Amino acid sequence: MAINRSYCDHCKATLRTFDLIPILSFILLSARCRYCKKPLSWQYPIVELSTGLLFSLTLWILISSATFSLGLVLYYLFLVSAMIVVFVIDLKFSLIPTTLVFACSFVSLFYNYFSLPSNLFVEHVFAGFFASLFFLMIVLVTFGRGMGQGDISLAFLIGITLGIKATILAVFLAFLGGALISVLLIALGRKRFGQTVPFAPFLVFGFLISLFWATPIINWYLLMLY
Repeated sequence: MAINRSYCDHCKATLRTFDLIPILSFILLSARCRYCKKPLSWQYPIVELSTGLLFSLTLWILISSATFSLGLVLYYLFLVSAMIVVFVIDLKFSLIPTTLVFACSFVSLFYNYFSLPSNLFVEHVFAGFFASLFFLMIVLVTFGRGMGQGDISLAFLIGITLGIKATILAVFLAFLGGALISVLLIALGRKRFGQTVPFAPFLVFGFLISLFWATPIINWYLLMLY
């Protein structure tokens, strides 16, 4: 299957290399298409800047850790890249790219199999099935109105990547963030009570927080309890 080059959403003109330089091209073109002069979406520089910041954060955290390795860096950057794609697509189209999520799940399963002790590997697999079963129950109970089927596959990826404790934290943060944003949107009149919002962005948020800081957050929480 042929891979199409990037093009303008308005005039469909094929974009050249110098039209695709992250952030810089957007600024030099004054946020307009070079060919039809129609305005470009601010989504492009926001996603590009966010990607750069997340990549920098990932490298800084891993370099600062005692487990730094090239394989781990590539693995984390792959996961972060995939999560950015999931975040943007679900936010824009209310659709989770399940093919990408399944591919990431396979990569995570493969990586964990060779990098984790057998008992931890089993825990991560169990966490994946537990998380996906939890979201499947929500889908069944709400008849698909409370959660989409794509969230089930995303939950599986989160589980096999993070393990049990970090997955629980990720899901908790996702529901907390979703609740807060939903209340804010209702208060601002952007949503009515009963309307849904894409949930994958909140799962991505919870996943990234847990991926980087699950251990200190969980330790802090346990310290507060005891």
